[in-house]
Amino acid sequence: MKLNLDTLPAGRSDQEVDAIYALDPDDEVAGELVAQGTLTVDNTDAMVLVGGTLQAEGPAECDRCLIGFKLAYEADVEVQIVRTNRPAPAEEPDTWIFHQARGVIDLTDPLRESVILALPHKRVCDEDCQGICAHCGANRNQDVCDCEQEPTDPRWDALPS
Repeated sequence: MKLNLDTLPAGRSDQEVDAIYALDPDDEVAGELVAQGTLTVDNTDAMVLVGGTLQAEGPAECDRCLIGFKLAYEADVEVQIVRTNRPAPAEEPDTWIFHQARGVIDLTDPLRESVILALPHKRVCDEDCQGICAHCGANRNQDVCDCEQEPTDPRWDALPS
């Protein structure tokens, strides 16, 4: 997504996003994430604020049963464009900050990073997924195994699973 700062209308406007981002640009096998949505662009004399939430989806492997599935999630985006030509500060804020007074600015990298960083840490195909049997390796969502389940220590029962 590119914004032309010279032709951007003053005030608030919406910018549609429909993009495909590679999980790893150097590895074609890694997969792609599709991001779609509408971002709000607030254009003032001193800065441009771009923000909103994108709907993202891509291939994933269940952490419990190792079955591939399509993961859908939301990614928050926040970018600031300060209309000045002075260099950006050395610190690494959570928000992408660009210092540019005029011209076209490419927001592909900040959008890609926002989508990738929003990937859930725990990826499960279904909240009720039973996973794989630790003894025989059977997918307990598809097969019933006859493995003897080890009794748990009752002191652990108070903890949520």
